[in-house]
Amino acid sequence: MHTMKNLLGTAALAAVLATGTLAVTSTVASADVACNSNGDCWHTSQRYTTYPSGLGVTFFGDDWGVTHRTDANYHWQTDQTDDHGYYDHGTWHHFN
Repeated sequence: MHTMKNLLGTAALAAVLATGTLAVTSTVASADVACNSNGDCWHTSQRYTTYPSGLGVTFFGDDWGVTHRTDANYHWQTDQTDDHGYYDHGTWHHFN
């Protein structure tokens, strides 16, 4: 009987650890899409609040970006390694 309890306890612990690991890795892998009013879009690791107010940046989930990747109204720009900045008319500007 002790063997069955130990086995069930180990299985439950493994399930909890696997769920926690999955939650952590899926959070890290997620990204947002930022688009400005000119139609420039790029991936960003976080929703910065320092964009110029007149730029009209809107955030979407990554799944939105996949759906709208071929829309003619959006211009998909190169994702930056250091995404502390924004696109304006196709040109990348780092935050000061």
